[in-house]
Amino acid sequence: MSELSIAPYFPFRRIKIINQRHIYEANVTFFQMQPDKRFQPICHECGRIASGVHSWARRKIRDLNMAAARIWVSCLYRKVFCPHCHGIHIEDLELFHPYLRVTRRMAQYVYQLCRMLTVSDVARHLDLNWKTVKEIDKYYLERDYGQPDLSGLRILAVDEISMRKGHSYLTVVLDYLTGRVVHVGKDRKAQTLEHFFNQLNDEQLDGIEAVVMDMWDPFIKAVKKKCLKLKSYSIFFMWSPILTVSSTRCETVSIAMPAKRTKPSLKAAGICC
Repeated sequence: MSELSIAPYFPFRRIKIINQRHIYEANVTFFQMQPDKRFQPICHECGRIASGVHSWARRKIRDLNMAAARIWVSCLYRKVFCPHCHGIHIEDLELFHPYLRVTRRMAQYVYQLCRMLTVSDVARHLDLNWKTVKEIDKYYLERDYGQPDLSGLRILAVDEISMRKGHSYLTVVLDYLTGRVVHVGKDRKAQTLEHFFNQLNDEQLDGIEAVVMDMWDPFIKAVKKKCLKLKSYSIFFMWSPILTVSSTRCETVSIAMPAKRTKPSLKAAGICC
C-alpha cells in the first residue's frame, strides 16, 4: 500500500520538498524546497548546463491554492556561471520566473483572470498585492503582443487616446481593414508616428496606400516625411467605418509636383442660377 504524498502536485523534476507546515488559524501552508543535486544546474537565460555555482539564495513565492488553503513556497536556488551567456544567472528549476514573485502556474492563472477582471479585482480575489498582479499581466501581455505583425498593411488608421487629465495621450495605429492594433506610442507628436514608420522596411512602406487620421499637424508631418514621401498618396481626414472620398475631406499630395488647388466652379458642377 503506497503512502500518501503531495509530490504529484509539484511535478518539478529539479526540486524536492524537504519540509511542510500548515497553520490552521490562517489556513496557510508553507513548503520548503531545494534543488535536487542529482541534476546539474541549468541557466535560465539560455537553457544550457552551467559551469559552476556562484552563490545560493532563497525566495518566498506564492503558488496556486490547494482547496481553500493558500500555498507559499520557500525555495532555495543557485546563481550559476554560464559559459554560453558569459554572465551570472539563476538556475532554471521550472518552478518560478526570475522576475515574478509567484510560480509559473500561478502567473498563468493571474493572467487568465486579468482578461475578465480588473487588476484590483484579481488582487482582492487572490489576496495579492495589486502591483504584483499588474507586473504579471504586463509581462505576459508583452510576451504575447509585444511584437505585432506588420506585414500586409495597406490602409492605416491613426488616432490618439487620452490616458488621464493634463494632456497625456497615446498614439494608436491600426490596420484599417481588420481593426488590428499594430502600434501604441507615448504622446501624440510627429516623432511618435515616425518611430512606427521606422520599424517598417521599404517593401512594407510601399504597400501602404492610404492613411486615415484627424487633422492633427504632427501626424500629417510624420506621414509626409516618413511614410509615402516618394509617390503620390492620399490622406483621409476622417474616422468612419466606410472609407469613401465622398464623405471625407481628402487631400491628394504629390511630392514631385503638388496639385494646384482651384476654386470650385458652379458651372462645372451643373448648377445654374
